[in-house]
Amino acid sequence: MENKYLILDCFVDEPTCLGVPPFVSPYPRYIYGALLDSKVEEKNISYATIDLLRETDYKIRDNFKLVFLIGGAVVPGRYLGNKIGTIAEIKKIINFNKKQKFVTNSLVNIKDYYHNLIQLKGDLELFAYQYARQDFSLKFKRLSTWARLGSGMIESHPNFPNLICEIETYRGCPRQNHCSFCSEGLRDKIEFREEEEIINEIDALITKGASRFRIGCQADIFSYKTSFKNFKNGFPQPEVRSLKNLFKALKERREVGKIKVLNIDNANPGTIHNFPQEAEIILDSITQAITPGDTLALGIESIDEKVIGSNNLKINQTDSLQVIKMINEIGGQRINGVPTLLPGINLLHGLRGENLKTFEQNYKWLLKIKDLGLLVKRINLRKVYPFPETEIYKDPPLIPKKIENRFEYYRDKIRQDIDLYMLKQIYPLGTVLKDSLVMEKRFDYSYAKQIASYSITSKIPFDLEMNRFYDLVVIGYQARSVLALPYPIKINSLSHKALSLLPGIGAKRASEIIIKRPFGNYKEVLFLLDQVDKIILNKIEWSD
Repeated sequence: MENKYLILDCFVDEPTCLGVPPFVSPYPRYIYGALLDSKVEEKNISYATIDLLRETDYKIRDNFKLVFLIGGAVVPGRYLGNKIGTIAEIKKIINFNKKQKFVTNSLVNIKDYYHNLIQLKGDLELFAYQYARQDFSLKFKRLSTWARLGSGMIESHPNFPNLICEIETYRGCPRQNHCSFCSEGLRDKIEFREEEEIINEIDALITKGASRFRIGCQADIFSYKTSFKNFKNGFPQPEVRSLKNLFKALKERREVGKIKVLNIDNANPGTIHNFPQEAEIILDSITQAITPGDTLALGIESIDEKVIGSNNLKINQTDSLQVIKMINEIGGQRINGVPTLLPGINLLHGLRGENLKTFEQNYKWLLKIKDLGLLVKRINLRKVYPFPETEIYKDPPLIPKKIENRFEYYRDKIRQDIDLYMLKQIYPLGTVLKDSLVMEKRFDYSYAKQIASYSITSKIPFDLEMNRFYDLVVIGYQARSVLALPYPIKINSLSHKALSLLPGIGAKRASEIIIKRPFGNYKEVLFLLDQVDKIILNKIEWSD
């Protein structure tokens, strides 16, 4: 048997890394590069996703020397057009292919023993290099080389070229003390990548056909390459020069068209609050480089003082408001109709110290953000699923049913009272969402998103071609999504349902329009559109 290897991507959704399509994580790319660096021929390296094995009842039809298993979730989230591989599915793969040898690491966290599975504590890419060379004395990582060499992997991805590549800046958490659930804090040391190394990886990916990137695979972008010389309240002082250099180089590539989408993710609000002068300079560099409509995710988790203290969280409600205000002031300017950079808020349920008042406090704090006229791009409300060896995993809190019910009650209130309001402010009627990809169809609706970080879901009331890009215009709002139509709005061919959803028309007028069309110019139909907002009228095409 040839020394053939399979990289099986079951997708990841970690606090610091997203690899569910259209995102592709760095992990399969690193392994691909490590195998090439160890002199494995490219023809002997295969890449596949969990979707392929779902089609074969989890049977692997070829024989491989080793299969690298990446990702897997205990409780998968909802992703438009895709489903993350679960731990249960990974167990099926191992069980249904007993003659095949697998390797995975602690990120997958399979507690059962399997004779054909190697479970590592370390990184898969280093093991791949050692295993292919059959030399386990090699302890050093050649990540800069592997990241660059592994760029060709993306050409094997079923979503290629409609991908956004997640780019890692460093590993570990630079705080002196860590949150109770922090998995990055378990690492022995902080491993920063050099600016040149990151840019070389992006350039290599560009040569292979990538054009969308997110600098998202880190605990806190503001702590990138900190010197650890100065701390304030346990947070390291940002290294402004390195971040300015990185985003200057990224901006140059976006301006010449090599980068189509550039996004950012994961910032520690504690770093921003404790070092506001440095944070302002960094925020300015980021907003100049990124694609408008981006999100800076903030791990706030809770504003209940007892929960903050019991879990060593980062920031209180007063200081977090100042951070949200700063991001709004620097990133809130609209380009192409959308704010350039807005904060995203992560709130967690299942932390120590929660009580019946915790979620009401979180809700009232979000109302205060709304009342202050500040905008939040998205609010993540998640339950804690403790990572092994974290403090909360060792000593998990008991969550009474009444607290669980209270969380669900306020979760729904936040969706109705806060999310809907923010949607209307961020995406006013008539906003055009360019290059939205149709990813799914359900119940006579097509669902589309831009290939970008935390992009809004557009719900279109008729059948559109799958995996095709459309420019869409916002005509209404639903829970965590917008109603939209292809731009320009073709009044002569819209269905009754689509016409009736246009604000100011309704079912009765939609019927009249259908009876009287086709229209040669706007004057022929204007008397039926007198209740329609002018900004929507300006998006209508009056004749085919």
